[in-house]
Amino acid sequence: MDITQAENIRQLRATILRTVYDNHRQQQSRLRLVLLEGMLERLFFEVARNDLIAVLQDLKERGYLNFREDRDRYTRKVNIGEIQITPKGRDLVEKTETDEAVDFD
Repeated sequence: MDITQAENIRQLRATILRTVYDNHRQQQSRLRLVLLEGMLERLFFEVARNDLIAVLQDLKERGYLNFREDRDRYTRKVNIGEIQITPKGRDLVEKTETDEAVDFD
């Protein structure tokens, strides 16, 4: 992974967290993968679905997001829904905590 790609991933993590945070603050329904994809496209992020799923899984592992993940047993296609930000993720967006892996600048 080159430095540019790593920087893009850090910015993508921040954008996803900010998007889910804004959705939470507006008391909207929890996001689904397809809706998040559309929101990111409108923000000029071109991300393949599998790459987006990998970043979401990474944010979940870091404790910043929670979501429901279902895998079709025949096609192995992943469906993600009910995406929500955790208190730890809100702290990052509100900048009361920091993480070098998430670039809000």
